[in-house]
Amino acid sequence: MRRLYILAMVVAVSLFAAPRLSAQDFGGTTFNNDIITWSDLQNLSFTSHNYGTARSMGMGNAFTALGADLTSASLNPAGIGMYVESDFSFSPMMQFSKSKTANSDDFYVGVPKRQQEFKDHSERFGMSSIGGVFSVYRGTGALTNLNMGVVYNRIADFNYNTMSASIANPAVNSMANFLCTLSNVDGLQTNSDGTMSFGNDPYFWGATLAYKNGLTNKDDQGWYIDRIAEYAEIDQYSATEVRGSLGEYDFTLGMNFADIVYVGATLGIQSLNYKRSVFYGENYIYPDGYPSGEEMPYQLEYMNYEQHTRLSGTGVNFKIGVTLRPVKWWRVGIAYHPPTFMNSSMQYSADMWSATYSAGTNPDGYELSNGYAYFNVGSPTWQDAGENSWNYTSPSRLLLGTAFTLGRRVILSADYERSWYQGVKLKDSPIYGLDYTDITKMVFQGSNTVRAGIEAYVAPFLALRAGYIYSGNTLRKGYENIIAGHTIPTRQEYITAGLGIKFSRPVYLDLAYQYGTTKYTAHQTFYYTDPEVAEFDFGSPVFEDKVARHIAVATLGFRF
Repeated sequence: MRRLYILAMVVAVSLFAAPRLSAQDFGGTTFNNDIITWSDLQNLSFTSHNYGTARSMGMGNAFTALGADLTSASLNPAGIGMYVESDFSFSPMMQFSKSKTANSDDFYVGVPKRQQEFKDHSERFGMSSIGGVFSVYRGTGALTNLNMGVVYNRIADFNYNTMSASIANPAVNSMANFLCTLSNVDGLQTNSDGTMSFGNDPYFWGATLAYKNGLTNKDDQGWYIDRIAEYAEIDQYSATEVRGSLGEYDFTLGMNFADIVYVGATLGIQSLNYKRSVFYGENYIYPDGYPSGEEMPYQLEYMNYEQHTRLSGTGVNFKIGVTLRPVKWWRVGIAYHPPTFMNSSMQYSADMWSATYSAGTNPDGYELSNGYAYFNVGSPTWQDAGENSWNYTSPSRLLLGTAFTLGRRVILSADYERSWYQGVKLKDSPIYGLDYTDITKMVFQGSNTVRAGIEAYVAPFLALRAGYIYSGNTLRKGYENIIAGHTIPTRQEYITAGLGIKFSRPVYLDLAYQYGTTKYTAHQTFYYTDPEVAEFDFGSPVFEDKVARHIAVATLGFRF
């Protein structure tokens, strides 16, 4: 079969000596989904502490000093010491998210909604907080109260969908070119009979799927493309669906000394559940007519590529906090969260399916349907677990807060939180020598979060609440516009509101609503950067996502 064009810049790199050397040149959201990247570490650690009970969420979670709430176990455990009686509550939540992608063409043109497989919005039901605080000791001495809390609080939520499309791109910016270049740079080989195995490194599975679907081909001179003419136009479509959350089971002790000094400590067990599905598709268009069968016997019609990544992990941390109440109407709190040590397993798999039109004599003898050969190839499932798990630490955090009570009817509360994202570290991984320390220190910085809230009792049984949360940039100056392999959340804002109803002394109901936006760094679905010749660089267009979230939560509680 005639070769139509050969990709430039073929660099021989030993697959045995440096199996991941080329990772610095290849990237994008469709790449490196088989590992935890340095941008993933920040994603999995990013939080503004906006979840909890409906009371705390309605006040912007500004509870570092305020206390007496289940959220205190995750913010400042000294707040658990402020309970004067036992309390149990649960807080189911409903979350709706919708993404807006800049620089994107219409993903669906003229397709009815009922036939649209991918969405830019997500609706999820979950638990924001559940647990109880139990009075263990009450006395009249220096130690006034000793309380124990067993609480689950949601720390972060990963649920969102994004979609992007780009129409009429040049053939050089195709996924076929990307995977063909990867195959050449890393010196991939086929078997003696022309077949190609998946092998024991999922880094190369995309290239293997490309070969099995006819996107790439190989001869003695290297890898090339012979089913997409160089004058073709490429319509590109990508969609990402992320699901999961980071929850924390807190075992807290809180002590009250003479209603003036409150001290607390929390042992936290975090549970990570994270799933990411990345879809990418290409349609091959010839506005001036298709190539002849003599010129190109096989012509790709479309290609779809989907990858699935799942992380399941457990983390351990320890938090300490102190709150001072020098006068009845004023509280000052401080808490420190050392890094959380996370142990995570990973599963990864990929599928690619395509259609090829036989415009010539069908020299390879494919089984045809109306002139088309259809391919659908799935990879094995890769798993990193046990001794091959991914171990990393999240940032340490310092929380400061103050709260004022005005006339027993109004409470004002404010928090400041400092999170050191440059301290995120990959401690151990299945890939020998993989270390992100230098790049995380170079790219990330300490981030500031401010939370503020107000509660006003308009009647003895009814309280109204409002709040605000702002989390600042996590990227150092000069890196705000970085294009990482996976998008990085950089800034978050929430406006909150709520109300509280006391049905009787032991039973209460709180409701809250939050509207928030998360800004992400720009991203490409794939890109190749030649380290020596910049004119050989290519990639997909650049997109930028902003996700809006609507969160509604209700808390039903019982005091006893």
